[in-house]
This record gives sequence, C-alpha cells and structure tokens, in this order.
Amino acid sequence: MEHLSEDQDQTAGRGTEPGIGGTADRGTANRSPALEKMDKEHARATYRGLRRALSPAERLGQADALGGHLLPWLAGRAAGGTVAGVVSYGAELPTAGLLAALHGAGHRVLVPICEPERRLSWADWYPDVPMQRCAVAPIDEPAGPRFGAEVMDGADVVLVPALAVDRDGARLGQGGGYYDRFIASLDRLDRRPVLLAMVYAHEFVPAGTFEYHMLDRKVDGVVTADGFTWFSPRPGH
Repeated sequence: MEHLSEDQDQTAGRGTEPGIGGTADRGTANRSPALEKMDKEHARATYRGLRRALSPAERLGQADALGGHLLPWLAGRAAGGTVAGVVSYGAELPTAGLLAALHGAGHRVLVPICEPERRLSWADWYPDVPMQRCAVAPIDEPAGPRFGAEVMDGADVVLVPALAVDRDGARLGQGGGYYDRFIASLDRLDRRPVLLAMVYAHEFVPAGTFEYHMLDRKVDGVVTADGFTWFSPRPGH
C-alpha cells in the first residue's frame, strides 16, 4: 500500500469501529481546493492536509455512508465473491467496519501486503486475524499465507485507496507506485476485477485537478459517501 507518508496510527484490523450504515454531518468534507492543476507533490500535501482536518466523527460518518452504498451493490452483484479491500490507518477512510461487514456478508476479503521493490502481495482478512509488523513500511499487516496477483483471477472487486480521484478516473496515490504496478499486473488475467476507488467526498474532484502521467493507471469507478460514479461502462450493464 502507498502508506509511507500518512499518519502512523492504524484504524482497521482491531474491530473497534462502529458498523456500516450510519450517517454523520460531513461538514468539512465539502472542502476541496479551488486551484489550478497541481503537480503531484503539491496535490498530495494538499489532500493529506484536508484529511487531517477532518474530525474522527466526520471520517467515521463518511465511511459508514460509503458502506451503505457499497454493501447493497456488492450483494446484488457478487454475493459471497472475493473482494480486495485495504486496512486503513491514520486519516484514511476507516475500513474496519467495512471489512467486518464484507466478511459477515460471506465475502472472501483480501488485503494488500507491502513487499520489497514496491510490490503488493495479498493476504486473507477476517475478524481478529493475527497481525504482524510490515517488513518495509511502519504499518501492521495480517499474518499468514501471501498470494500474488493471480489470486485476483476470479475476484469481483478491488477497492483501491486514493488521496483523490478526478472525473476522468485518474487516481492520485500516496506516491509509492504500489497500486500502479499491481493494476498493471492484472492485464494478464483472463478476467480483471472491477477497480473501484474509495475516497472522502471532497476528494472526488474535477478532471485535471492534479497531474496525470501515461504510466498512471485509472480506475473504473469511485464510491464516496455520496454514492457511485462510473468512468467505464457500469459493471453488469
């Protein structure tokens, strides 16, 4: 995961957050920088600052609202299918409640593991999964078997973390390149899973807000507390 520049306190994997489906005042969630196109360094600093300005209640409220859109959609699309999520930390969208809800709905839940050379492998997540310190980043990850990108063959959805997503589907990551490499590796699969970014509402921004390079990989859609937006044909349609 591209987690080398965020706050270090983790918010998933411990099962301490409220469940999915509640609501909260999104207040500062409507704040989005009205700037000309930002280079990536400037954009990352800007959106990290806006994340840190969100209160814990705002973060949890947006996570609950996002889950309220995502879980019914998955139930109608891939009941019991494989979903790749993420163990959140710092000011990221809290995911502990979402991961627990996905597992409770019968999904196999995979989460990313940071490997050397900025590669990702994947491990199963379930409530109370044993955690261990990552070898290459200051975060905790599930212990147990690791799987390569081939585990995504047949997976339904990858929930992709991002600092921001624009209306062309361009994704701004933390800068490590983990997910760009991972997404590129999916091209050799017979059936690539849907790439669905998850961001706070204010992080879904107009096209061209931040730099986008040819090697950057776009997502198929984005889900926020306000619902879904699809950039490629809506899955199942």
